[in-house]
Amino acid sequence: MAGHLVIGVLLGLLAATSASAAPHGKPARPALLVADVELVELAPPDQRYDQAQDAVRVALLSRHIRAAVMASGRYRVLDRGMADRVPPYRYMNCKACIFDWAHQRTAGLVLADWVQKESRLIPMVNMALIDAAYPAQEAAGGSVDLRGDTDAT
Repeated sequence: MAGHLVIGVLLGLLAATSASAAPHGKPARPALLVADVELVELAPPDQRYDQAQDAVRVALLSRHIRAAVMASGRYRVLDRGMADRVPPYRYMNCKACIFDWAHQRTAGLVLADWVQKESRLIPMVNMALIDAAYPAQEAAGGSVDLRGDTDAT
């Protein structure tokens, strides 16, 4: 149930962006790089648990997000090789590097997303939609706090 909420928030975020006009009056579908979800573990190393389960859940969320974006039909989601599964730099650490990555791949937009594990029962899903044409502009984004530590969450 909560996974659907996250996808709904994502689609709302993506719907807020506008497509530019293409020749013949048809809206162009902007090229979008969708990075896999990154897990940001906030607990001290000696207090981490279920890391294998967390990795599986983050991969599941990555697949759901990518599928939802593709199903929306609003974006031309760029294919990724193994090198593109994760941005070459963390969005929070080097925003300029994410712009470089987008330009190298000729993407107009990048969707960076990460899960901060606040505690065993509170994961926070964060998303940032980055417009590669405007490096000085704040990324559109949002976050959702979830309660629970299950695959359904």
